Amino acid sequence: RRAAMDDLGLDEDLGGEDRAPSVPHGVKKLRACLVSKLIKTEAQWLEEGCENVPELPMRGDRDAMLQCTTPHFDGMVALMDPGKSWVGRWQGISKLHPGCYALKVYGNLSEEMMTVLEENGIRYEPNEEED
Repeated sequence: RRAAMDDLGLDEDLGGEDRAPSVPHGVKKLRACLVSKLIKTEAQWLEEGCENVPELPMRGDRDAMLQCTTPHFDGMVALMDPGKSWVGRWQGISKLHPGCYALKVYGNLSEEMMTVLEENGIRYEPNEEED
């Protein structure tokens, strides 16, 4: 499961010191991406989309944002330089954009969004359902 995070079909390493980390601008209305586990506020998702999976059409589209993110997640880890972090390697997110990530997310993408990923050559593995 963890290996899938580093294998999103990304051709380049999105981490690095020259990239500003994406961190939540508060603690209310936090949501995690169902694909990359990146955590942001609802407003940030609508304004910025997902740096790791820009193919998901979240920018300015509330319905798409709600389909691609979830408020149901466990734990959080902040990775400012994912490529140098043992936690980043352990969680399988060492090639992703610097930011805050959920340790586990619950819920799955809609069929429509899975098709978007498939058409862009991005592998998606369904998440566990919440107990």
